[in-house]
Amino acid sequence: MNLCDDTFESQLVKAQVLQDIKKLVCYLPDKQREVLEMRYYKDLSFQEIADITGVSINTALCRMRYAILNMRKLASDNKMILTLN
Repeated sequence: MNLCDDTFESQLVKAQVLQDIKKLVCYLPDKQREVLEMRYYKDLSFQEIADITGVSINTALCRMRYAILNMRKLASDNKMILTLN
C-alpha cells in the first residue's frame, strides 16, 4: 500500500459520500428502500428478496432499478457528487 492511497482527505470524502447516500436512501419510497437495503446491506439475492417481500423477481428488480434512478435524480437535484476520485 502506498502512503498516498488512503489520505485523511480521501477518508473524509468517503465518509461524506456514504453519509450523503444514507440521506438519499431515507427519501426513497418504502418498497424501493426495502429492496435496496436487503440487497446492499443484507446481501440478499433478488430471488430471496422476492420471496421475503412476496413479489415476483421482476418486481424486485424493477424496485431496485427505480431506487437507483431516484437516488441519482435526488443527488443531481441537490448537486451532490457521489463518486470517489
